[in-house]
Amino acid sequence: MKAADRAAATYRYDKLRAPFYGILEAGWGTFALIIAIRHFDAPETYKAFIAGAWPMGFLLTPLTLYLLAKLRSRPSLASGFMFVLSALLMIGATFAHSLALFTVFIITSQIATGQHGPLALQIYAENYAPSERGSRMTTPFILTALSAILFSLLGGWLLDASIGYYQILFSIMVVAAAIAAWLTCQIPSAPLSPEHIGNPWQNLSLIWKDRFFGYLLGTWMLLGLGNLITMPIRVEYLANPKYGINADNTMIAFLLLVVPSAARVLSTKMWGRVFDKLHLITTRNVLNVCFLLGIGGFFFTKNLVILTLAMTLVGLATGGGKIIWSLWVTRIAPDEKASSYMTIHMALTGVRGTLAPFIGYWILSRSAPAQVATVGMILITLSIVLFELVRGHKRL
Repeated sequence: MKAADRAAATYRYDKLRAPFYGILEAGWGTFALIIAIRHFDAPETYKAFIAGAWPMGFLLTPLTLYLLAKLRSRPSLASGFMFVLSALLMIGATFAHSLALFTVFIITSQIATGQHGPLALQIYAENYAPSERGSRMTTPFILTALSAILFSLLGGWLLDASIGYYQILFSIMVVAAAIAAWLTCQIPSAPLSPEHIGNPWQNLSLIWKDRFFGYLLGTWMLLGLGNLITMPIRVEYLANPKYGINADNTMIAFLLLVVPSAARVLSTKMWGRVFDKLHLITTRNVLNVCFLLGIGGFFFTKNLVILTLAMTLVGLATGGGKIIWSLWVTRIAPDEKASSYMTIHMALTGVRGTLAPFIGYWILSRSAPAQVATVGMILITLSIVLFELVRGHKRL
């Protein structure tokens, strides 16, 4: 298949898959935690595990990629299999009657889907020219966000009618994962090469062998921790009566899913062009400032208008952040090694994403949401400074 045909087919099926992926994002991003809090009355430890489930999957991506390369699997088929596995595990979560079983199925379902990231990046690196990667990903991201908006509105309305209706939401997610699996399998991709992928230890050694890559990973770690420790606390801040808001499920879905998703829809095309045209550090730090202002605006008020504006800023940052998070390694890694670099980036994302909810809830248990936000803002500010220090590096 010609390069232009591969790119066109990838783009077509990526757009078709995006709305179903949006359903999964919305379901896992907020509703799983709402159900744990309001249906199962989960303690902090369970809530932290559920909030950190997606990045837990990232921890396994180096090993998963290595095993798939050994089998010379096609990335699209392997990714489709992960969606099927996720759908089966979601069936378990749908009908689980105990908090322990619900937590196990929710966590493992997200871990399965988390393996999709480096496989998708390998497909993009092979099928899209470097100059078009950012713009090619914007339309799927917009469709993902639009779908998340619609599903979050439906989910909030259903859960306000009866918290037991979460089984309906999860059934929709099962179907969405199955359809996403079929569409993913249609994307053209070449078998993974063990020579290019390497083993997990070889990939891990990139952190110190490629010192510039290691520096950026460390800076990204501070940024990610600063942002991620606040994410589950947003749900807690809005849902827990002791913090003074006690929003209903529809309002929580509106603030945490609809508002940021709408901001993503409106800004994603812009961020795609920005990524392709501007300096990586400029793009990264503009997004960081948006995160900084969004966190500060959210946790230091109970005013609905200010909360909405704060989540709009978070949505703007997330729209660009998803593009830059997905593609930044392609700026410094050879195309054939893109997935190897990405697995390490994802694994460290998994480390911080797994630790962050526990850190956030630990700070919360000893203080208040505003203190969690303060720690997060300090870490993000430090990352901005460290990113600026390498602005003139030759590889950028």
